[in-house]
Amino acid sequence: MRGRSGTIIIALVMALGLGLGGLGAWWVVHARPRPGDFIDVLATPEGAVVVRREKSSDNAFLEVYDGPTLRWRGMVPTYAGRPGALAVAASKRSVTVRVVRGGIPLIFAFDAATGSKVDSFALVPDAPPDKDAYTLPTVATISDGVRGAELLAAPGGGTLIIGTALDERRLAWKKTIAGTASDAWITGDLLVVQAGDARHAFQLTDGAAAEPPAGDPPAHPTNTAAGRTWQVTPRAITVIDAATRGELATIR
Repeated sequence: MRGRSGTIIIALVMALGLGLGGLGAWWVVHARPRPGDFIDVLATPEGAVVVRREKSSDNAFLEVYDGPTLRWRGMVPTYAGRPGALAVAASKRSVTVRVVRGGIPLIFAFDAATGSKVDSFALVPDAPPDKDAYTLPTVATISDGVRGAELLAAPGGGTLIIGTALDERRLAWKKTIAGTASDAWITGDLLVVQAGDARHAFQLTDGAAAEPPAGDPPAHPTNTAAGRTWQVTPRAITVIDAATRGELATIR
């Protein structure tokens, strides 16, 4: 009787152990970060930089593509941009993304070739946390493949503009203007910012004020480059030949 009871107890312990082991394996598999819905894309001459959600957290994935082929993927904290306010930039040497920690926006910079993180920058280090991380409704990051700018709601009011030297992986200059920026674009060596009825222009190298160009803003879609247009939906990205409108690839 005692031998039979011992056998039963051992069997129960083994069954419980196997059950817990299976549960542990299930948790590991299902807790592993997984790419989710697509958020936005920046087209580049080589391909694109893509931002997408992580399925089980507030984190995001940053993906860099050569054409439709994935070069590298890395997980980052909560993305500070939104559809219509792209918050990534790219050059041949660097890829940057604006992220949020505790309501404070930061830039993470990565090596464009390998995906290795090379630096991070706090954009408003002395400001209180903000529920929107100081992201403006319609504009966040502007770049031309070499230089760029981050546009944020200034903690004291107005719009904060931070010039970036992408290949040098540094913040180059800071300016604050009145009003809320609604659009920004690069023309030649100038960053042009529209805020209400006012238009401002700054030299990309050092932020020196310049005469803003007149006329309507030029077309500056972020999802088209090198003859390819990257059309984003939450479930897929379709790469289209910009001239023929023929479909080149689908990324899921």
